[in-house]
Amino acid sequence: MKKTCFHAFVLSLALGSGTSAAQSGLPARGPDYFRDAADLAGILGSAHAIRVRCNGRDDQYWRRYMADLLTYEAPETGNLRSSLVRAFNEAFSDTSDDFGICDPMAVAAEARFAERGQQIATRMATFYFPKRERSGRGFE
Repeated sequence: MKKTCFHAFVLSLALGSGTSAAQSGLPARGPDYFRDAADLAGILGSAHAIRVRCNGRDDQYWRRYMADLLTYEAPETGNLRSSLVRAFNEAFSDTSDDFGICDPMAVAAEARFAERGQQIATRMATFYFPKRERSGRGFE
């Protein structure tokens, strides 16, 4: 499982979004961006459900990533924050119902969720937070 890469993408996504698109020349956030953000929140909710099922309520590993996503993408009360929280909570509930026990199938599902989350985060980071060309002249 490539959790480290997924986490790096989520973190870069979250940190990179602190500047508004208008200020930074990044693409404007449209329906695709919001759909991806909600899908990522749902993936985090599903992964969190399995993690809690397997390790107990004290394991807040995936929930912390959701908190970071909210901090950077939807820090204020409003429609976006509500949709992300709803996606996380619904996925958590659905996945909790689907996996009543922690078994190899649940563990494998968490790995699939992490992989899917990595794909979404990669797509978002690539399109909405592209890396600038480096000139090779050092710091600019």
